[in-house]
Amino acid sequence: MKFWHGTALFALLVATFSYASISNSFSGNAYGTWQSLEPDSWASIWLIRTHIDPNADIVIRPSGSRLDVDNPFAIPGSDYVRDKHSSGFEKLLGRIEKPDAALIRMGEIIHGMESATWSFEGDEAPRIVEQAYRTLQDRFDRRYVPATCYGQFFDTLYESVRRDEDPAQIARALDGALADISTDCEWASAGGAGDIALKEKNNVENVPVRDILAFIAAGRKVVFVDTRETQEFEESHIPGAINIKLREINDQSVAALKNADLVVSYCLKDFRGYEVARKLMHHGVENSAIMDPHGYVAWRTLGLPVATKDERDDSALARLGSCAQDPVKCLNKDVR
Repeated sequence: MKFWHGTALFALLVATFSYASISNSFSGNAYGTWQSLEPDSWASIWLIRTHIDPNADIVIRPSGSRLDVDNPFAIPGSDYVRDKHSSGFEKLLGRIEKPDAALIRMGEIIHGMESATWSFEGDEAPRIVEQAYRTLQDRFDRRYVPATCYGQFFDTLYESVRRDEDPAQIARALDGALADISTDCEWASAGGAGDIALKEKNNVENVPVRDILAFIAAGRKVVFVDTRETQEFEESHIPGAINIKLREINDQSVAALKNADLVVSYCLKDFRGYEVARKLMHHGVENSAIMDPHGYVAWRTLGLPVATKDERDDSALARLGSCAQDPVKCLNKDVR
């Protein structure tokens, strides 16, 4: 059920990197693949965005869907799909005039991870990287790892390989990256161009903050889901929000959300907020959305009320209710 006109698809912003050897032959094209948990697919996405075309539009659709894009990859019949000789990642390297040694080595590792025969006997790196990759997926529930976290993972691997580190050092680097991954992964921190659009049957809606306030003013049941870690939530949050992490979502934890008129998930910039909203939809929370502009950072920039550990939540809720009745008076005058 929808409460607003028009449709919107959340765009995951990813960083534009200044690595060398970027080919212009793909510039301006669209790329598409199917949803996948495989490292070859996500490593290929990383390679396209960081070394082939930083401005690439990358569309991810459910398996078996038609892909109306210039450059399909990691799907049967495409030029860039894994076979017994090489990974899709390695085939994409052919689009780079002079791929550096680190990219070539990454291709070997990815092929080793995906090879059913484990053809790289004596090379510990594929096993180590696969173990870390599975740890990343397990941290989020494998189907809901944010694209930004995959980006951060392969950034770390690339830098480690570029430093010519041995498998033990690669393991330590990836362990450190996994320890750093919290509410928002850092692959988007520089603010880049391009979208990675996950197009599903049910898309997560972007609801304008003014519409959210109008819902509250009209007495509709709006529930905010803060997806950040507990310490961050306790420091400050949107009044009345409940704290549910991505890894905690199951049928039991979301049962109380199903009778809400609108459920708005958020994190700092809504990379994780989007993933939580999407997962809530899969657990039957139909009125699941994110806010526009995105995330807790935008909420605070707008000057809207927040609850802190020094204030009772009901007091902050009252301030939010007053703000909803007259948004002009509470919105930051610089962003009205």
